[in-house]
Amino acid sequence: MPLPLHLLIHFGLALLTGYLAGRYFKKLEMGIVAGFIGGFLIDFDHVLEYLITFGPQFSLQYFLEGRQFLITDQIHLWFHAWEYIIVLIILARIFRTKQILAAFLITLAFASGIHLLTDSIINNYPLKYYSLSYRQELGFSAQKLLSPAEYQKNQKIKKELGI
Repeated sequence: MPLPLHLLIHFGLALLTGYLAGRYFKKLEMGIVAGFIGGFLIDFDHVLEYLITFGPQFSLQYFLEGRQFLITDQIHLWFHAWEYIIVLIILARIFRTKQILAAFLITLAFASGIHLLTDSIINNYPLKYYSLSYRQELGFSAQKLLSPAEYQKNQKIKKELGI
């Protein structure tokens, strides 16, 4: 799937999730903000991974090619993790008397879950792929995380790019 369409799906679902949660909690603005953060800005970890690999010099072409993953041969995706959803729900329970904060945390968790589920479907990866502990257990290794065919495709791209 082309990246612009992938991002458009995340953006639309983030706003829809936030809108629905905002209506449910009777805090529309809060819902949209939490939905946007959890359902769309979660992808900022792609930028973070790029900056860790290349530093502050930014090349849109390198970013779109996913060179940060090709060069390191690792996939961290720090914000793409089911574990955060569990933490957010626990925090919402702890802060249940602070209704706006609890609603924000629940909406953030819900939007993040929709994002991860959508990524799993679009990218055709199992749900466990979006577990930070699972990726850590495999040493964040692209070779261990990707299917053999996908990994070989990346190796071919690396060779074509001279990496």
